[in-house]
Amino acid sequence: MEPRRGINKINFRALARELNISAMTLYRVINNVPSVKPGTRNRVIEVLNRHGFYSLKHSGNLRIVFDFSDNAFQRHYGMRLLERLAARGCRCVETDHRKNSSRFQNAVAESDVVVFCSVPGPDTVDLVRRINPRLCSISLYTRCGADITISSDNTLGGELAAEHLHRMGHRHIAVVLALGHPTRIERYQSFFARMKLLDPGCRIDSIKERREFGLTGTILRYLESAAPCPTALFFPAGGFAQQFYDEAIASAPERFSSFSIMSYDRPGDFWPPVENAHEFDRIEFHTEELLDWAEYYIINRPMMESGTPIHTCIQASLRVVGSVKNLSGTLLPEQSEITKGEKDELGETGLGIDVSR
Repeated sequence: MEPRRGINKINFRALARELNISAMTLYRVINNVPSVKPGTRNRVIEVLNRHGFYSLKHSGNLRIVFDFSDNAFQRHYGMRLLERLAARGCRCVETDHRKNSSRFQNAVAESDVVVFCSVPGPDTVDLVRRINPRLCSISLYTRCGADITISSDNTLGGELAAEHLHRMGHRHIAVVLALGHPTRIERYQSFFARMKLLDPGCRIDSIKERREFGLTGTILRYLESAAPCPTALFFPAGGFAQQFYDEAIASAPERFSSFSIMSYDRPGDFWPPVENAHEFDRIEFHTEELLDWAEYYIINRPMMESGTPIHTCIQASLRVVGSVKNLSGTLLPEQSEITKGEKDELGETGLGIDVSR
């Protein structure tokens, strides 16, 4: 058991006296010794949580269920995590709750942890808790009601994208909501809210991909009918910006020369990988940090009997390469990257808010 950062260590003997138990019993709970009575264990956990202690070391080999879907990006990074944990001696099982529910449920019943790389619905998360109340559930990329969620800071990312486009003078923006991306709505919501706060009169169109036309076909049909056309396209997932570039812009660059494009994710994180990926102004985060936190939480399991679920957000930042045109008519300082700390320093007055619009 480890203290949260910023929390002072407590006197375990004094805590044992407060609980009217022996110090040895307290340490047995900390070390996850199974002989402690459930009622005593719950009382100790509740008090420890209040004092900021949450990590519970596992004994023996961990049994971990990895639940995948058809999303190539999620599968790739989920498999990298699986390989890390298998190298530690953990017993890992691959499942897909949509394709084989029985296999998934049987694996959950016999495991310590389930890692969702599949964007499950609330019903699936609730089913897991009913099957195995002691199991810890972890979701990579998206919030779904799991005990632990690890994702990019999508709220901050959406806000940074909005601030960049606003700062560059864009007042009519289309957001491309590709069906294959699990966090597109979360990023879009924060982008929309921030843009409307900065400029209540701005126009934001959402382009919702239609399966029968595909991503590029959907965007082209929108552009043909939009009046007027937007000055910028924002892709909450960079891989789809790359897809549109390959399928439309590369073959007719003059047609799209007046558009600015902004995206999300680092080109090196696209999966399947893209050689010579075209770079856009983008919001990015380090996927390796996501895997590091997932591995940490699995090896140092939080005690969830008391307290709310955990959401760990990986730092997002703005990377500027010049794909967003400056329509503001003002000279802007050269800025290749804006992090949360720099964003806080800018404050509201540094973002060029025009309350008259």
